Amino acid sequence: MVLLIGLVTIGVVSILVVGGLTLEQQQSETETKRIEYAFLELDRTIDSVALSDDGSGQVDFALRTKDGAVHRKNTGRITVTANGTEIANQTFGSIEYRNDDTVYAYQAGGVWRGTGDEAMMVAAPQFHYRDGTLNLPIPTVSGDDRLAGGKITLRKNGTRSPINRVGYVEGKLVTVEIQSEYYAGWAQYLRERTNDVAVSVDEANETVVVKLGRPLIDGDFAQGVYATGGADGNVKVDANGNAGGITGPVKAEGDIDKKKNNSINGSEESNVNADLTEIDPAIDRMVESAKQNASKPRPNPLTEELDEGKTYYVDSDIVSGGDDIEVDLADGNVTLIVNGSIALEDGGIQIDNASPGSAFRVYSTGHFGLKNGQAGITGQAQYLQIYGTSDMQIGFTGGSTAFYGTIYAPRDEPALDPGETNVATIDTKSKCDGWDVCIATGNSAIEGAIVAGPTYVGSSTGLTHDPSLVGTEPSLQLEDGVFPPPITFLHVSVHDVKLDDDDDERIVLAPAAHRPSLRR
Repeated sequence: MVLLIGLVTIGVVSILVVGGLTLEQQQSETETKRIEYAFLELDRTIDSVALSDDGSGQVDFALRTKDGAVHRKNTGRITVTANGTEIANQTFGSIEYRNDDTVYAYQAGGVWRGTGDEAMMVAAPQFHYRDGTLNLPIPTVSGDDRLAGGKITLRKNGTRSPINRVGYVEGKLVTVEIQSEYYAGWAQYLRERTNDVAVSVDEANETVVVKLGRPLIDGDFAQGVYATGGADGNVKVDANGNAGGITGPVKAEGDIDKKKNNSINGSEESNVNADLTEIDPAIDRMVESAKQNASKPRPNPLTEELDEGKTYYVDSDIVSGGDDIEVDLADGNVTLIVNGSIALEDGGIQIDNASPGSAFRVYSTGHFGLKNGQAGITGQAQYLQIYGTSDMQIGFTGGSTAFYGTIYAPRDEPALDPGETNVATIDTKSKCDGWDVCIATGNSAIEGAIVAGPTYVGSSTGLTHDPSLVGTEPSLQLEDGVFPPPITFLHVSVHDVKLDDDDDERIVLAPAAHRPSLRR
């Protein structure tokens, strides 16, 4: 009997304890949902007032708790740049509710739960990206520093637009940097709206960066030589006109210096503003993507043929002492991504089964040098295309060197200082010192087009432009998932909304927030 009574007592106590815990848990979940709903209503009303022409509104911020919500100043910052030019730099605050481990916050048009790496998005912020257009109407709040619950009056204080109309930004890299203690929630949303490639997170600084814009490639191959590098993007031709020189149009951002008038047989334009975009970010992204993709073929291109329309990756320099890179275009374009330089001596690039529209494209982070070998198909420059960064140095040397193709590696300034050695030239010649592109000695024959840096053409060497290249545009072969999504239009605006808690007994914790300025 005693044992039975004891068992019954334990059972009753257990039921009461478990029931009490369940009831407490249910009450806690109900309270959490109520707080979340209150913030969602606040968010909806602020957004409605902020995006109206001259609006006002009222919301029942039904916290019904003595804790209330605190308006915290300068808890985040958003910075927007396009190709490094700052468009907006705006701080914003948050309205935050905390109770033990429960955190809810309104910030910049979104509602967040939790902080740091545990933050999650409850309602999306004002960041709208679709079909190449990014619209950033940034709501900021000012006014009372404590919202005790009850009726909240909202009034729009005005709109400030660093861009007063939709800005055309195609081809530019647009960077949006958001610093916030709710950064994990921001990152979650930005990945959903863009892609994983576009978004990076710096947890130590509670910062999320989203990059938009695929680099566009400018111009075409309408000139035999197009020397970029700003005012120092010069062209020098030492040929006497009877042998060597340049046949075809020549452009230079700097000066054109020729030994004799007939050293250049074609139109000349000097001191032009090329404004060609460097393609370093695109090549770096290609290399990084290929490096992380274990399924990408990694051949020895000096011993294995490149074919079947594939993209190959080599994570080192390619140095030949007599072997050719053999390419078969029977099944379409072949691409070689090289994280390094290419130096071919007594060897070259042999291309077979080329057909209209196909090409062998090389994207290199390093330099390109050719000595006493042939690269490309005689008289058909369109089938070999080499792309490089703004640091690429190019050297053609030797008495029997032939290159049929195009090289595209524009730059904002020369890669070499005056007198500095051009490391791409095999058996370096002193005449190449200080020149990013050097066609140096012997009877080297180059046919096609070169868009790169300051260019030197030696005394008995020649470069002939292939007129069939006119209208042919360079190609970056951009792939979805490898590059950030494209962007064509950008609009940024800031909308200030003042909050007034109608509770006369509210506690003011701090002075009203100031409005940080925008820099154009």
